[in-house]
Amino acid sequence: MIVALVLVAGSRVSAAQTRTAQIRTVDTALATLRLDGENGDLIGVHWKSPDLEVIAEPRLGENFRLVLPQPGNEGNYFNSRDQSVSKIEPTPDGVLCTYDSLTNNRETVALKVRYRIRAAGEQLQFSIEVDNPTDRKISEVMYGIIGGQRGIGDRLDTESLIPSWSTNLAPNLFSRFNGGGYGGGNLGIRYDAGTFTYPGAMPMGWMDVYNAKAGLGYYYANQDLETRVMSLEVELHPFSKSASVRDSWPTPAEAGGEPLGITIGWVNFPYVSHGTFTAGPVALQVHGGDWHVASHIYRSWYDQHFAIDRPPDWLRKENAWQSIILSNSEDVVVHRFNELPKLAADAKQYGITTFEILGWDMGGIDRGYPQYRPNPHLGTPEEFKKALADIRALGVHPLIFSNIQFADTATPLFRDKLQQYAVDGRWAPDLSLHGWGEGTISARSGMTRSYMTLVSPAHPEFRQFLMAQYLDLVRDGAEGFQLDKTNDLGWLDFNPRLPVSPDKSLPQGVLETLKELLPAARAINPNFSLASEMWFDRALPYIDVSYMRMGEIDMDSTAFRYTFPEWTATIFGESPGDINPMNNGMRYGFVWDLAPRHYNDSVDEPLTRPLAQYVSELIRIRKEFQDLLFFGRFNDTMGANVQGGPDVRYSVFKSRDPRSTDVASVIVNLGDAPESATLNIDGVSGDVTVAAPDQPDRRATLPVRISVPAHRLAIVVKRASDN
Repeated sequence: MIVALVLVAGSRVSAAQTRTAQIRTVDTALATLRLDGENGDLIGVHWKSPDLEVIAEPRLGENFRLVLPQPGNEGNYFNSRDQSVSKIEPTPDGVLCTYDSLTNNRETVALKVRYRIRAAGEQLQFSIEVDNPTDRKISEVMYGIIGGQRGIGDRLDTESLIPSWSTNLAPNLFSRFNGGGYGGGNLGIRYDAGTFTYPGAMPMGWMDVYNAKAGLGYYYANQDLETRVMSLEVELHPFSKSASVRDSWPTPAEAGGEPLGITIGWVNFPYVSHGTFTAGPVALQVHGGDWHVASHIYRSWYDQHFAIDRPPDWLRKENAWQSIILSNSEDVVVHRFNELPKLAADAKQYGITTFEILGWDMGGIDRGYPQYRPNPHLGTPEEFKKALADIRALGVHPLIFSNIQFADTATPLFRDKLQQYAVDGRWAPDLSLHGWGEGTISARSGMTRSYMTLVSPAHPEFRQFLMAQYLDLVRDGAEGFQLDKTNDLGWLDFNPRLPVSPDKSLPQGVLETLKELLPAARAINPNFSLASEMWFDRALPYIDVSYMRMGEIDMDSTAFRYTFPEWTATIFGESPGDINPMNNGMRYGFVWDLAPRHYNDSVDEPLTRPLAQYVSELIRIRKEFQDLLFFGRFNDTMGANVQGGPDVRYSVFKSRDPRSTDVASVIVNLGDAPESATLNIDGVSGDVTVAAPDQPDRRATLPVRISVPAHRLAIVVKRASDN
């Protein structure tokens, strides 16, 4: 690759002053880069094909921001825009900027930074290396910064996606920017900003900016293989407007000559002294199309480093669960161990063959953790084992609810043994308290709930303590665990006993627990499987089903489901009227989880019986077409078009076999009145199969018009053999 380096006179506004600077132009195969010749900042990116100027406001260009706290000055920032770059060196694939020391208005420090931008394949990749010879710890490193963005084409037509598991965390950065999503909000800064943690709110380390009308977008991702807490920082300069009807951006006149645009960057929290910190790459890639294209880019990178494409085990094949709480944290006993086989038999008559047992352990649900032994108020250990054996004899799988990184702060176990492994705060051994009351009004309202705190399994001793109890449960007859609250990973842990840095404690500790548990449990029961309340992409090699509810009408973002078609999650029916969530379970390919009357009753109790009968029909239909509807590729709404009323929704599933052209569409009527809908499948004609609850399958011809009763659905399946 040929890289050209050119000097051009230009101007730049730094944080401190206006100055005349030399602009260094670096030409790569992908893009032409413009760097400030004095400080090395990236102030321009002209993408060649597709043609796009990514940075519209060069005055907002940056490379990095570092924090090296001083005694009495925690926010001691060193910004690249305030530095004098020592060297800007062309490389065969890009450029390397070297800073031999860093300075701000308080001090000069001997931190050496090497900042690299390179063209790799179809991406520009940013990486940073910081040598810190001092005894002060680097607390923040923000890098891969792309500043001065003003959208693609018409700014108001530019959309953005920062995906969570079912929501878009920032859909309108270029029209309805809304910052203040952390800590003190926007206090302490003169612009508006938001930050999104990965792992945590973000299950994947990427975002996308796109203009669907223009058919163009750009993907921006943290492709660092190290597992640690990171944050995506998004800023609007110089400010955003509140209570705006359509556009929260200031006009150029309102900006008063200050630089106007969005800055994004990834932030690490390494707490490194007397050593070298490296991070990257952060990737930028311009692409045609919308976020679906970016999803494939991320998945292609993911598959190079993580392996999740495996044959589904029994838990991934299960269409439906029942979940029940035996006792709660206020000592209310709802069911005893000897009642479990009858409850499981009730579930099985509706085709539900996984039975999740919660509140079985010491203290009940959300109390007493991590004492994972049978609660004597519910029966003896022998009765617990017999109940699990009797459930298995019915052909039902017992799934045991447990946790990893939580401990009840009120127990002698925590006070005497586990407190030394607690996640500590930055300034003191402060505890992060969590609690969910159930059995009294005051507990449900939060006034008298039991509290638990985070305890890190990065401590080998604590992980061993958990593992011994887990394996005893497998010996007792558990065929799998549902490990709850495991998505609570986005914390820095300053416990001085940690064998890892603060940013690695929880994400690495939890992943190590999963990695250690599976082979140890399978040595006892080869069919052991894991579900977990987690949607962190790096946990997908270990868990088969994510535990979630999703009670909304629509998933605000299907990006996680689309990126990982192997992945599925539970969707709950807790009330007898939860028909629409069950329809959405078919629409998105989720596992139906009935927890009748808020986890209290049998699925055969009178009010829940109609819901259970409906779910049994959904199970029947999905098993008939499971290669598409449960094990196929969720294709969002692409590949078909459905015209119907405002309460009609649809989805498309395709085969994961690239040789197959089979396709299915789920058409849901979420409204209170019957609706008609017309389905066309892109580029396809001919006969199809139409399936619906409580009806025999029928044949029809595309385009097909379907009448869907209120709160019901229909499935249309097109097989290649239908032609």
